[in-house]
Parts: sequence; C-alpha cells; structure tokens
Amino acid sequence: MIRLRHLRAFEAIASLGSISAAADVIHLSQPALSQAVAKLEAAFGADLLQRTPTGSFLTAEGKILLVRVQRALRRIEEAVQEAAEFGRSSAPPGPVSVRNVTWTQIQSLLAVDEHGSFTAAAQALGTSQSAINRSVRELETNLRRTLFVRTASGKTCNRVGARLARQLRLARQEIRYGEDELATARGEMHGSVRIGILPLGASQLLSRALSRLAEDYPLMRATILESPYEALYAWLTSGHIDIIIGTLRPVTPGPEIMEYPLFNDPYCLVARRNHPLSAKQTITLKDLAGCEWILPRPDTPRRKALDTLLAEVKVHRTNIETSSMVTTRDLLINSDRITLLSKDQVLFEEQLGLFLSLPLKLPNAHRVIGYTTRSDWLPTELQRAFTSRLVDLAQMQKIKGNADSH
Repeated sequence: MIRLRHLRAFEAIASLGSISAAADVIHLSQPALSQAVAKLEAAFGADLLQRTPTGSFLTAEGKILLVRVQRALRRIEEAVQEAAEFGRSSAPPGPVSVRNVTWTQIQSLLAVDEHGSFTAAAQALGTSQSAINRSVRELETNLRRTLFVRTASGKTCNRVGARLARQLRLARQEIRYGEDELATARGEMHGSVRIGILPLGASQLLSRALSRLAEDYPLMRATILESPYEALYAWLTSGHIDIIIGTLRPVTPGPEIMEYPLFNDPYCLVARRNHPLSAKQTITLKDLAGCEWILPRPDTPRRKALDTLLAEVKVHRTNIETSSMVTTRDLLINSDRITLLSKDQVLFEEQLGLFLSLPLKLPNAHRVIGYTTRSDWLPTELQRAFTSRLVDLAQMQKIKGNADSH
C-alpha cells in the first residue's frame, strides 16, 4: 500500500541525493527512510534509487515517478492549506501540518465524496463505517475545519470537503499516471486514457483516433464516458476523466480548463428521406414555417444556432426537445419533423439513405469541434499520442472540407 510518508521520503532523498541529508531534513532515521523507499519500490514494482557510496541517485524509473510524486505532494499541500483557511471552524485556531495528513484519510474522504455517505464509502472501500469515521475525523481535527454535513441519507461532504476532495483526487490521479508510466516503461502496458464525449459529439473522430492509437499502442486501455457537458466538465476538473471530445463552448467556462479547437463542422437542416420538402430544389424560410422541429437542450451551441434560425421563422407547430441522438433519429425517421445537426453527425445516416440535408444555405452556422483538458494537465506518453492523433485527423478533415467546398 502506498503511503504519503513513503512518497515524501522518496522525494526528499531524490532532491538531496542522500539518505543521510534527507533524514536530517524530514527528521526520520536513515533506516526508516531506507525502509520507506523499499516499501515504495515494492508497491510500484520498480527500482527507484541507485545507492552508491557517494549518495543515492534516481534510476530511469525513479525519474519518471519523481515528476508525478512532486506534482501530487504539491497539490496535496495546496489543497490542505486552502481547506484550512476557509469554512466553519470545528476547533480553536492553530497550526495545520500537511505532514499529519495520511493516504488513508485521503482515500476515506474521496470515498465519502464519491459515494455520498459514510455507509456507502465503507462498503466501497471494504472497511467499517467506524474506520471511515475515525479517519475523516482525524483529517477534520488536523485541518480544524468541518468537512461534512448531515443529510437525510447520512453524512456527506460539505462545500469545503467537496472542494478538498476534488483537489486530492487530482493528486491521487498523478500517482496513477505514474503507475501507468512505470508499467509502460516495463513494457507491461501502454498506458490508459479516460475520455468524455458529448451526446451528438464527434464520435467518428474519436473512433478513428482510437483505431490509429491502438495500431501503435496495442496494450493501451481507453475508457469512454458519454454525458452532457455539465457532468463531463465536473468529471474533468475532478480527475475522473482526462479529456473531453466534442463541441467547444463559445466562452471557456473557467481558468481550470483549456480548449483546443480542431475543425469547424457545418450545420445543416436534416429530415428523413422522402420528406415533403425533399422535392424542392431550394428551400426558403417561409417553407419552414409549417414544420415541426426537434430542438436540442437549451444553452448548447447547436440550440443557439437553431434559435438564431427560428427567430426568422414564424413557427406555429409543436416542438420536441431532446439531446438524445437515438430519440432524434427515431423522430426524424418516423415523422416529418426536422432538426439542425452537423455534417459529421449525420454522415452515417446519409450514407445509409435514412436522412438527407435540406437545400437551405446556413451562412456562418457551424460548431467548433475540439478537445478540452485541465489547464495544468501533464499527459502521459499515451495521452500525448492520443491528442496528436486527434490533431492529425482534424487536419485531414480540414483538407477534405476545403476540397469539397470547391
């Protein structure tokens, strides 16, 4: 089991190049430090330090892990200090020591935050509720802050506890990245990437990028989660996923994320094959007045584009609102309703002859496809390779789009 004191011992020895010097700085005996590093090496399955008469030096694997350990410890320290400065006091003011925080306390807090109660957290970790309670109480005492609130379903994280959990989860993720990188160095796997994709997102771009990635990294592991933007944003900023693929927002939601545009995907009006309007060579706004519409969710880029169009059309028919592509597809096939989708979103259905694009020009109507990451994200080799595949495919998409427009 990885312990924070083992990570701190490793970081100190690596920074100072000497077990004896590190022992003086962190006030532990040399045998204790040697034992801590040995346990850490056993936990990661790697030789991290090379011990010589002149000092202790990082191995190649030690250099890989040190980067992640330093990032994790820095984030833990910042998170603990921030939590100690805010929130309602649960004890008299006093000094807060990050060195009193343990990995067990972090795991307990994260479990409560993820599962919503002490009972569910205990079940998830395979321990007793009293053990969870004792662990988080120690954390509250050290921080001198209340981290939990009682609800109908039991105690769960309050605002301060939830924010602390988010930061500590990102710290834990750094260690997991380190584990991936060490496994890659040993040739056991090629790493992992957890991807969030929006409903009606760039699924074809994603599938092609993963296919290309697997050709060069056959031992890689990819996890794909589909959800609305609000959920994906929360998962990204708390470390549950590494990247979001899909339509970028017109305004970046916050400084904690970075958006990278890849290509513009034009919008078009879509209807079923043999729709009453399909016989027309050209369509005017007047022709749309009698149509029934399928509307996207409010506050999405596609809904804003459609609202702009409908502002010029006097619609007198009923509308259905949905973000589900399955529902949208069924409604289009089984009715005369129309909707606004992008060229990429309907390419497959058009090839099958299910849908057609109605002949109405929509100037400057498009969505921007790209990917979103955390601002301070340090990707692994596999994750860098994945974003590189996205960029390469996007460039090909741009070239094809320019050729089709001529």
